[in-house]
Amino acid sequence: MLYFENAQNFNDIFSVGYILILVALSVSELVFALFLSRKFVQSAQQSGYVCSEYSRWLSRRGNIHITRLFMLALLSVLSYFALSVALSFSGSVIMIFVPLIPHALFVVLYVLSDRKRKEKKPLVLTKRAKRLYITFSLLFVIFAFAVLLGCNVLGFLMRSVAIISRIRFILSCFTPLLIPVVVLLAAAINAPIERAINKGYIDRCKKKIAENEGVIRIGITGSYGKTGVKEILKTILSEKYKVLSTPLSYNTPMGICKTVEELDGSFDVFIAEMGARHVGDVKELCDIVRPSYAVINGIIGHHLETFGTLENVKKAKAELIEGVGDGTIVLTCDNPTALSLAKENEGKDIVLAGVDTSASPDVFATDIRLSKDGSAFRLNVFGDEVEISTALLGKHNVSNICLAAALCFKLGLSVPEISAGISRVRPFEHRLQVIKGENGVTVIDDSYNANSSGVVAALETLSLFEGRKIVVTPGIVELGKEERKENELLAKNLVSTADFTILVGAYNSYIIRDAMIKEGYSFDNIFVANDLEEAKQKLKEIAKEGDVVLFENDLPDKFD
Repeated sequence: MLYFENAQNFNDIFSVGYILILVALSVSELVFALFLSRKFVQSAQQSGYVCSEYSRWLSRRGNIHITRLFMLALLSVLSYFALSVALSFSGSVIMIFVPLIPHALFVVLYVLSDRKRKEKKPLVLTKRAKRLYITFSLLFVIFAFAVLLGCNVLGFLMRSVAIISRIRFILSCFTPLLIPVVVLLAAAINAPIERAINKGYIDRCKKKIAENEGVIRIGITGSYGKTGVKEILKTILSEKYKVLSTPLSYNTPMGICKTVEELDGSFDVFIAEMGARHVGDVKELCDIVRPSYAVINGIIGHHLETFGTLENVKKAKAELIEGVGDGTIVLTCDNPTALSLAKENEGKDIVLAGVDTSASPDVFATDIRLSKDGSAFRLNVFGDEVEISTALLGKHNVSNICLAAALCFKLGLSVPEISAGISRVRPFEHRLQVIKGENGVTVIDDSYNANSSGVVAALETLSLFEGRKIVVTPGIVELGKEERKENELLAKNLVSTADFTILVGAYNSYIIRDAMIKEGYSFDNIFVANDLEEAKQKLKEIAKEGDVVLFENDLPDKFD
């Protein structure tokens, strides 16, 4: 840093020497910022780089990461001021550097403590993430330079006041607070560029699909059960066809485009899972895939933070009906909102399927027998009945099987082929997956389930098991104004099912805990853990042989 005892006039501040030093200092601030920004870039990535969703995360009450940045700035300011006063007796120019040393140390401590936090879904340095970092770096250097230049100008203007002149660089301790906003600005600036890049991928994807016009294209959507139906459908259709489907939860334009790269003349069927967070999302996916067959599972108030209302969720899912044109649409009869789409689209080739026989479905299950080992039932496919046994847990999976069976029949599979395909279906990873844990403890991994309907199904499944029941959950999120209500309902279901409950994180834990206690649940049987690792440690303390542990929902890192 420069002390202004040699600055004779205002223009001296803008000399090449001063400017080069300020640029160097700005770059050094950027180095700190790149380490500090990791969590914020990770959250932007988990928000799909959508500025509105990232902004909601930033403004979330009790955001621990914003609080930590404030603490970093506060500690830096206090130590800077204290050292500046302590060193005020020295006239040496170098002494103005010394108070910034604690600021650097606090940054190092911040980064080291952050690395100790285990991440569920770490930041992936994709090309898009790298482009965001480049824009972030340019913006941050500009802002840091402006702050430092402002400090120098202030020091010159107040050079007659020794203490102000000496502590003029104290504002640089606040530069970490710029990080969340600069990430937001970088994402906003990059948005048009990313749209252009994505358009290139989408155009290539459309061309690839056009080159494989003979492939049967299927779109699957719904507020829940998309991945389950997709995996069941893929397994059954493999009895007759060679099938390509989007992996895991690849249900976005880029996820579908990445999968279509594998499409070639050897495949007979392409299945695309279609997710949505806004009205118009499914339409965009239909424009890419141009499906001729559709499956729509239950529609509930999921992602209400972005949809706003259940009616908007319904509109988004109904876009798949428009997308298939005159093609076949399989609708669940087990959800009133989805069922209402059948009445609103009379004249289209609609097939109803599920377990609610009162809706007179075309494909349905009767004599359903649920157990901890799976499910058995009689499957009626357009009047042809067959006995089914599956390793899949829960009544909701019986409903999913009905949906898949209905479409398979429409695609030319016989009932015996459908039955054979169902027998090959295995439990899906992280979706009511039963795992034999340590010391005789049974674990039910339902960590990929994140909606209220699925939670009810998971707790019903848990009740089928013998032994003490322990539930580990952070609650349900992204429900907007309905979030408190749904988590209080979850609390009631926990009271009737769980012997012990471990609530993870502060996001919804205290709402659930208070609601459970109000229902008469023992305070001693509820534990609140800061994160999943702490929850697992608590679980080791209380679990014993014969217990059954349900891991229900595992929130992304942005909800820490």
